[in-house]
Amino acid sequence: MMTRPATGKAAVVATLDIAGLPEGPVLDPMAHPGAAEAAAFAGWETPIAPWGGFRLASGFQIVRDGEACVLEFTLPADERSIVTLPADSRDYAVEARVLPRQEAAGPHNDRADCERAYVGIVFRQESSRRFYLFCVEGGDTLVLYRRSDAEWYPLARQQVGPLTTYVTLRVDLDGDGISCSCPELQVALQATDGTFRTGRAGLRGVGAARVAALRILQTPAQQARDARRRATAASAEAALGADIPEPVLVHRMDLAALGATPLFSDYARPGRYDLLLPGKTLRAVTAAGDFLWEVPFPVRRLEFSREHTPQGRLIYGFTGERSRRSSTVIHGDTVDWIIDDEVVAIEGATGRVLARATLPELDPVLRFPDFSSGSLNLTGTGQDILVREWRRDTGGGGYNLWAYDRDLNLLWHRRVDTPYGHHFSITGYDVDGDGRDEVLAGGRLYDAEGRILWTHDRADEMARIHGAQHYDAAAIGALSGEEDLDPVGFLFGGSAGVYVVDGLSGATRAVHRIGHAQGRVIGRFRDDLPGVQLLAACRWGNMGILTLLSGQGERLWSIQPDYIGQGAAPVTWGKRATQLIWTNTTAQAQAFYDGYGRRVKTLPALGALIAGRMRRDVSASVERIGDSAQDLLTITVDGVLHAFGPGVA
Repeated sequence: MMTRPATGKAAVVATLDIAGLPEGPVLDPMAHPGAAEAAAFAGWETPIAPWGGFRLASGFQIVRDGEACVLEFTLPADERSIVTLPADSRDYAVEARVLPRQEAAGPHNDRADCERAYVGIVFRQESSRRFYLFCVEGGDTLVLYRRSDAEWYPLARQQVGPLTTYVTLRVDLDGDGISCSCPELQVALQATDGTFRTGRAGLRGVGAARVAALRILQTPAQQARDARRRATAASAEAALGADIPEPVLVHRMDLAALGATPLFSDYARPGRYDLLLPGKTLRAVTAAGDFLWEVPFPVRRLEFSREHTPQGRLIYGFTGERSRRSSTVIHGDTVDWIIDDEVVAIEGATGRVLARATLPELDPVLRFPDFSSGSLNLTGTGQDILVREWRRDTGGGGYNLWAYDRDLNLLWHRRVDTPYGHHFSITGYDVDGDGRDEVLAGGRLYDAEGRILWTHDRADEMARIHGAQHYDAAAIGALSGEEDLDPVGFLFGGSAGVYVVDGLSGATRAVHRIGHAQGRVIGRFRDDLPGVQLLAACRWGNMGILTLLSGQGERLWSIQPDYIGQGAAPVTWGKRATQLIWTNTTAQAQAFYDGYGRRVKTLPALGALIAGRMRRDVSASVERIGDSAQDLLTITVDGVLHAFGPGVA
């Protein structure tokens, strides 16, 4: 009889060793852990409430249960997870001893149809929305799920009756074979599924639960296979990025010496990117430090006209002698805003105040007034501007919209039914070809004179979905590159995902439930597709997930470079014909990706600048400075702006 050669005993490659920790909360996203906590959770990450991200409830604490300390899930109405292992791990075993302490649960940002609490082992996690899960659900059922975005597909399940004591859950992976067991209940579930081939592993749960132990094991052969796969992937990445230049430091600016955080724009002369320094006055200087002009009063929330005039771009801003301060609590942080009562328009080349007007009476729930992203062409000049609002009663958005011409004459005022959301939720495009822009405000399209042309046909559905209280972003235009499809509209509806709509009617063509879709950037990332592509960024419950959509509205891919990212920036870098995607929120995510979702170059020099820092202490953006013909990667930390340009490939 032939026998299989011994491959070695499985070794523990990861464990949660919390025995020495004191009772109380752990894994606070906004606190540096003590030495004992850092050691206990070394190598583990919390995807839904990550360290250094936002002021969210940790959702975990250490409690004593009998003679031992255990890890407790504490949130009755929200989801939490803790994972480890490299993202390209394939075969391993996971064991956990769990005790569910809650049966029912409700909708949350990541799952609108949630009804039952659960706790269990997450494995082969590609992203926070794509994984397998072996769990105790509702306190009485063992279920093996394949979760892919909004679909939770049960590969196997068995009812076991109400559980009142700890049980052991075990997952064993062997290629496409998945074996799940619970020895105390004499349950063994089997499935064959190759949807997710590699991924991280750990715990995930909704509702109160306790975990007494967790360990992950691999045999020497399994570890060797992973090592070979990583070496192959590293070689492939190096080949893909061989033509991409390394970043070199080209500017270093001390913000204390400048007296402000600069905004960069070619507002004075096309192709020359100068600095604007807001403060008690508004100062304009060149990148070399030469003085251009000064406006002798504060001007805030600056926006620029789309086109140049003989006097440069128009600069729009807010000011006012009766400006007042307002405090708002956002995700646990108290933020001070300035509510201005006037709007100004300034010539970029000269600093001359072209116009100044008093804003209409604003709602008491206002956080602050703001502009659309760039000017629009409502009157034929291409220099009209929309004033929008940020309110406290919409989760970060507004209902009211005011249109002004370049001389700040009020053209019209409208109020939408379903609120628009963040900065890119208001945009314009000449949909009907009459030479003037239509205005897309969230899910409603207006003509240049403020008349309603259409309302999104699934606005009511979007508003009913938990976490989808407004349209976070929008885009419309000749985006597909196909005459019979354009114009195409994209409506980013928070936890409802992305609606792709007909730009002439607002009728939905497709829906992508990609997570809490909150931001978007438009770029030319692929040379094998017509038109442009849109990169959607997810937030609450789905931090760090990026999804690329074609201009036709097809979903191309999703990745999750880290668990904090607020999006990514398109970058023209080196001699590539298409743009790269710069992911930049955390040190480990400092990298370039291409239009196929492949990481093509890591950026360790940039990562070293921000290692160990919280998101709120770092800012990153793509700029052009001075006469630069290339995009520059800028990182501001400790009051110093560092700008990197492409070196020699």
